[in-house]
Amino acid sequence: MQSLGLAYAIAPLLEKLYGKDPEKLTRRTRCYLGCFNTNPYLAAAILGFLVHMESQSEAMGDQGLYLSSGLAGLYGAVGDNFFWNGLKPMTSALAVMIFFWHPGLTAVFFLLLFYNLVHFGVRYVVYFWALHRGIGVLEKIDGWHLPRLRNIMGYITTASLAVTTFLLVDYFDLQRELGGNLAHLLVLLLVAGLWWRKQSAAGNSFHKQADEPV
Repeated sequence: MQSLGLAYAIAPLLEKLYGKDPEKLTRRTRCYLGCFNTNPYLAAAILGFLVHMESQSEAMGDQGLYLSSGLAGLYGAVGDNFFWNGLKPMTSALAVMIFFWHPGLTAVFFLLLFYNLVHFGVRYVVYFWALHRGIGVLEKIDGWHLPRLRNIMGYITTASLAVTTFLLVDYFDLQRELGGNLAHLLVLLLVAGLWWRKQSAAGNSFHKQADEPV
């Protein structure tokens, strides 16, 4: 699914190594056109690892390709959970809170700068670490404790949404129309209901996938 991108990214190295032998270049390029699917951000770690292995020898490149299938599955699960279910919701929730606290472009700048600085920084670090250390990138990423950070970001997201409910009351002047305490209570119940519904849907989807035969 992402094999064309992988082959395109490693093509300069393959041309440098096998450019004088067109048949060998074609054969090595086709090796990178097999099924490949992972988180697009942590894919940088796998690319760096493959460049590290391919640079040593063709046999090492084949071994790197064999190991990359396992890395793709691992980083697909870890990366999707961290970036899609953790970083993106947290950044969005914080940006919404900032907007209702201080309307304007500040929230937009925060959303774009914070999210992009984090994911570009991660991609840069893991690529160059894998490029120089090879399989050692596993230890590097494992040391970041991404699942634990994902849980922390979940708490921050929930807290940000809780604060936003009270800012919404002031922003839309609901205190005057409904009464302060009632307005806060209604908005808080609405957000809690939506959050509970989302968590229930996610839980049902997980159990449905778990019950399906492999």
